[in-house]
Amino acid sequence: MTFSTSHPRRRRMMFAVLVVSLASAVSPGFAGSEAATAALKLKDGKDIGTATFTDAAAGVLIRLDLTGLPPGAHAVHVHETGTCEADFTSAGAIYNPLGAKHGFLNDDGPMAGDLPNVYAAADGTLKAEILSPLLSLSKETEDGLFDADGASLVLFAAADDHLSEPEGNSGDRMACGKITAK
Repeated sequence: MTFSTSHPRRRRMMFAVLVVSLASAVSPGFAGSEAATAALKLKDGKDIGTATFTDAAAGVLIRLDLTGLPPGAHAVHVHETGTCEADFTSAGAIYNPLGAKHGFLNDDGPMAGDLPNVYAAADGTLKAEILSPLLSLSKETEDGLFDADGASLVLFAAADDHLSEPEGNSGDRMACGKITAK
């Protein structure tokens, strides 16, 4: 597979920094203000923590602070609907306003809601920072995260293979939270 830098989305991805941190504390020095949050819950309704969304010069910085997870890798995606009912299929498909294919390894991808895998520690805690250059917290677009039906953040039981349609062979939707503007 070739990685062309002539495609605008690929060029942005080359310069984007996607950081996942297993540190016990998220860096306190970031000066941006949180523009949105998502309270993630398991299917049984148990609260497992929060995600915060901050506008940054290169996209949106997402900070995860979760507990009570099975250790190991988990896929995480932004989904097109801000509803988290029952098995979380109500969250819809991965957020994809540009009509791309799923995955960082797909020649026709990634979707705007595709994010890198995150990793829960042996004690079930997960602290991560992800910078996504394909997301925007602007309320000015009609197909944005804050459109009429909103958007959600969904955590999966397994890792994303970054290629398989529709969700990277990442197993069941494990936790979900509606993204709410502050």
